Amino acid sequence: MTAQRAARLVARWVRFYTRELPAAIAGRRIEEIGVDVHDHLAHERALGTSDRRIALSVLSRMDRGMPADVSWRRRIRDVKGDSMKPFVGVLAAALGVAAVALVLDSPVLVDGPAEQLAPVAAGPHRAGCHY
Repeated sequence: MTAQRAARLVARWVRFYTRELPAAIAGRRIEEIGVDVHDHLAHERALGTSDRRIALSVLSRMDRGMPADVSWRRRIRDVKGDSMKPFVGVLAAALGVAAVALVLDSPVLVDGPAEQLAPVAAGPHRAGCHY
């Protein structure tokens, strides 16, 4: 997977979890995450990080941030009853797919343990900020 494709996947996720929110709120969130992903890609490319490793980093941030995204959405819009169940189901499926993708494209499986031990730069993102 390429870094651009991972960025498009993040954008799709953000559009999905901001759907049916007021346009101004959804637009701000989409823009905020888009800028953060852009900065992340630019920083990693400036460091000379491989495209595949950047993609994995972006997908990992998205995966780790999904629970926070759901929490954010709940705070923004008080969703009641069964209407949240399909959303949680999609989140669970997305987490499963992301976990499988990360395992299958793991540096340990693809490149061997030596590359796994190489230090990875922290990136430009704020502490605790996930997609």
